[in-house]
Amino acid sequence: MVKHTKPIKWGQIGMRRILPMIIASLILTSALIPAGVIQSTKAFIPIPQAKNNDGKVFDTLSSNISTNNTDANKSLTSSSIHDITIEEQVLPDGEPAYKMLRHLINNSLDVTGNYSNIATIPGPAIVINEGDTVHVSIKHLDGNITQEDFIAPHPGTFVYQDDKLGDRGLYGVVIVNPHHQMTVALVDGKITTIPLSEIDKDILLFMVGSTFWGLEIAKNGTQTPLWTNPVLVAQENQKVRFHIVGIGPSSNPSGHSHTFHLHAHRWVDQGTNNIIDVKEIHPGTSHVFVIDSGDGVGPGDWQFHCHVFAHMEAGMMSTFKVLPANSTSGANKTVVQTSIPGASPYHNFAAFSVSDEPGKWFRNLKGDISGTGSESLAIINKSGTVNFMMDATNGVHTVSSIIYPKNANNMPFSQMMAYKGGAIVKLEDPGLYVFACSLHPFMLAAVIVDDPATKGLDLGAELTLVNGDTIPTNSELALRLLRTLFIVTSTSNWQDYSNQTKPWHVTYPDVDVRIVNDTVVNVKNVLEKTYGQNQTLTPLSNPVTPAVGEIWIDTQFEKTSGKTKPGTATAINGTTWKVSKKVSLPQIEMNNPHNMWTDRNQDLIYQTMWFDNRTSVFNRTSGELIKDIQVGDDPSHVMTGTKTDKLYVALNGEDGVTVLSPNPDFEPKKFILLQSPASPSTHPHGHWMSADDRYMVTPDALTGTTTIYDMLQDKIIGKVKTGVSPVAVGMLPDGSKSYVADFFDSSISVIDTANATLLKKINLLENYDPISGNKTGPMGFLPIQTPVSPDGQYMVTANTGGTITVLDTETDKVVKELPCDPGCHGVNFGAKKGGGYYAYVSSTFSNEVIVVDGDPNNDGDPIDAKVAGKVSLVASASTKTDDTISGLEGTGGQGVLAIPNVYDGWVQNLPSYWKGLLTDAQQNPSGL
Repeated sequence: MVKHTKPIKWGQIGMRRILPMIIASLILTSALIPAGVIQSTKAFIPIPQAKNNDGKVFDTLSSNISTNNTDANKSLTSSSIHDITIEEQVLPDGEPAYKMLRHLINNSLDVTGNYSNIATIPGPAIVINEGDTVHVSIKHLDGNITQEDFIAPHPGTFVYQDDKLGDRGLYGVVIVNPHHQMTVALVDGKITTIPLSEIDKDILLFMVGSTFWGLEIAKNGTQTPLWTNPVLVAQENQKVRFHIVGIGPSSNPSGHSHTFHLHAHRWVDQGTNNIIDVKEIHPGTSHVFVIDSGDGVGPGDWQFHCHVFAHMEAGMMSTFKVLPANSTSGANKTVVQTSIPGASPYHNFAAFSVSDEPGKWFRNLKGDISGTGSESLAIINKSGTVNFMMDATNGVHTVSSIIYPKNANNMPFSQMMAYKGGAIVKLEDPGLYVFACSLHPFMLAAVIVDDPATKGLDLGAELTLVNGDTIPTNSELALRLLRTLFIVTSTSNWQDYSNQTKPWHVTYPDVDVRIVNDTVVNVKNVLEKTYGQNQTLTPLSNPVTPAVGEIWIDTQFEKTSGKTKPGTATAINGTTWKVSKKVSLPQIEMNNPHNMWTDRNQDLIYQTMWFDNRTSVFNRTSGELIKDIQVGDDPSHVMTGTKTDKLYVALNGEDGVTVLSPNPDFEPKKFILLQSPASPSTHPHGHWMSADDRYMVTPDALTGTTTIYDMLQDKIIGKVKTGVSPVAVGMLPDGSKSYVADFFDSSISVIDTANATLLKKINLLENYDPISGNKTGPMGFLPIQTPVSPDGQYMVTANTGGTITVLDTETDKVVKELPCDPGCHGVNFGAKKGGGYYAYVSSTFSNEVIVVDGDPNNDGDPIDAKVAGKVSLVASASTKTDDTISGLEGTGGQGVLAIPNVYDGWVQNLPSYWKGLLTDAQQNPSGL
């Protein structure tokens, strides 16, 4: 078999993501430009701006502009020499930014006063002329000073950007004006050329994530930072030169394009013969044009925004205000109106970086402000602004509010589609706000919006949850959610079974907060009183009866020294209950491995990477990489067809399922679209397939629906409205009923598969009082994986809140609750030696797997379900590894796969060796 180590690309995958942008870019009209206009003015024609990870900031100029250009040499006699010093500084919100310290021209003219006297985002716009020579000294945050030099022979607006922190604030542009000082403009509806001296102002808009960052340059050269989503202002008939600039993540500078659209105005698409009103903007590029303000429409407030709806929805929009001509009076009649800056990092502003880093998925750039180890909490005053930047992740995400003060303005804040961008939101009302990614719901960020006039930090009197329920802040459910926040976002608060002599200690912030009835309480005191502290963990213990084969667990957060991204696949020997292998695939930077399946021979492991766009194939015995396949954004779960052995990979970051050919090719053959292009994106997660290869049922995380796809008819036969954030599916062996875990509703939806109808909704909190916390029976809070046993007798559900629930599939009632760890997540079944099954349950925020025997006496009644054992996921000296474990050992338990695969439909395809290890009943669990 040929070994492949490079991703296999599939062009259609990317086309699905950029199709909305392509459609938007076609909204333009063509007009002929008078012959010679473009050539005579040397317009700002877009030039590919290669950004190299070479440690340089101004390499887009030095790598793309030749100093031997003949036109440039003609102007060298009148060129100037610029000596520039800029410095990296950290803004109050933790973002880095550039400040201009000195700008000398020809060693005599000091123009430093034109720049802001503070560090700004974007950085200073360096305005020079064609043929000028520039010497730049950069004072870096680490104290080092670097020098870069370039000559600018071509006109244009060129991005400069730091290799590591470029999308977080260290970026700006160099504006190179043509030596003849002319440009193309659309004036009075006609294409013409005008001298640059007629430009009344330059406006720079940087499209970063889901936010416009602005800068204005006055006619006299003075620069004014406009910060985020500013209101742009000009007077009617004033000539404004726009510079629209794309800034992409340093980790993926070629990704995440935008489409800029300005209402009521059109302009010349420089270098073409088109008049347009929308333009696609790629990272690292610029689009420059001149408008005649209010031309043909007069004064008014005209919106500008990104034409990609999801970006606009996330906050990428503002207003261009055109005032009447000569709107100033008297001596100020000729004064140019300045634009109105938006929210600034210098005032009541918080910034979160979105990353793949465990526990720091939403990282406050100011770090840990609570003293708990969590970097996912920010505090601002009322009417403050929060900016989210997806600058350190390979996946796509959403920024969605899941908790907020009752009746708060601008809430709920949700994104209908996941992408690699960000969000910006103004939080006006005091109280607690919690944001999450709708695809990866353990990614949490909390913002306390405080009224400084009141005592204690404001949590609010009542909180609204994502499912619409409202609870008082002194309720047990509110306390449970607050405690969960600090466990999830601080790795030091996770449970560690590698040292069982050390009690489990959860660090809470020692801070007073204001809750319902204006009561002020201390967070640490209340949570420790309610839930205790320094708890002794239940000891590990091996099940008495061995398992058949191996148990594979995705330890998604475990770190190894040979790669920057987290995650390993861990194998447990079912006889010894020891960790036998750990596969990290450092050669391909395996990133957050989430879910697994195997081929019919049980020789290969199919591994999805949830925070990436790849699914890998490796040899189960040796750990050798077979193939790394680019399948689409955020592949979550993978299964195979029982008849074809084809791979079906759910794309949690997109709108469907990728189908791969079976071993040995693994080529993308089909994409099953789960929604029409005009409908909201489904973002499927943990699908399940029927044993006869007839039905595939997908939980649609963002639409609150479940899709029933008939593989025989090759079409969707129905969509069932379930609960908020359906995340995983279980199915009876005959496919007649499907069970859907509705994460944020804490419920299970029971579906008639063939008829695509809802039969029942099971409330997992039915026996729980959210106010007092009293329980009168089994309880499940925030359910995730929920498979049905291979014989169809019962279903085991992992609940994030720390319980395992067991459901009798005959009555569809929860009959048992078992203890679990924080972040209880993955479940799958394997064969127990001698008959029956084990359910293996993983937990995100611990490093053990819990073994559940759902029917110890094999009578078909799960009422006697019990925990049969608790097994460590930490490597020992005898564990075979392909990289050195360096941190968070055994943590991040997510997907589970037992070898051999004993589900009905798959077990019948096993080779004779594996069948020989199973009982007759295990070889034919449905009895058909």
